[in-house]
Amino acid sequence: MVPAMDPGAPAEAQPLPPPPLLDPPDPGAAVPGQLWMEPPPKRAGDLTAAWRLAFGIGWAAILVGYSAVWETSRIIGLSTWWLGADAQPQLVIVKLLPFYAPLLVTGAAVATWRYLPYLGIFAALVGAAVSVGDLGRVRYIALVELALAGAGLCISVASFAGLYRRAVS
Repeated sequence: MVPAMDPGAPAEAQPLPPPPLLDPPDPGAAVPGQLWMEPPPKRAGDLTAAWRLAFGIGWAAILVGYSAVWETSRIIGLSTWWLGADAQPQLVIVKLLPFYAPLLVTGAAVATWRYLPYLGIFAALVGAAVSVGDLGRVRYIALVELALAGAGLCISVASFAGLYRRAVS
C-alpha cells in the first residue's frame, strides 16, 4: 500500500522507500545512542547494588561528619592536632588527613571495587588512630571523631551481609 501524497506536493514527488531491514543487534554489544551498558558479571567479593549504595552513602556521610568536626573546631577555638592552632596551622596535607581514607572508600564504592568491607574496616581504623591524638587535647571533639570511625566500622561490618559469595557445589 502506497501512502497518500500531500496534495500540495509537486507531481514528481514520490514517497520514500521503506528503510532496509537491519540484523538484530548482538545482546552484548553497545548500541549507538544507548546510554547504559550491560552490568559486569557478578564476582565473589563484590557488594550487591543496594549494599554498595548504602556503603557509599554511609562513607560519604562520614566525610560530611569530618567536615563538621573541622568547622566546629574552628568556631569554638579548640583545635585538633591535625588542624593545628590558628596561629600555627598544620600543612594542608596534614589538615586533610582524616579525609583521605573515607574519600578513598567512597570512591571505591562508586568504582565497584571488590572486598569493600575490608577496605572500610581499614579506613575506620585509620579514623580511630587520627582521633586518638585528640583525646588528651580536645576530648569531646575526639569523641565525635571516634563516633565517626565507629560508624564507619559498623557500616563496613554490616556490609558483609551484601557480599556475593562463591556458589557451593
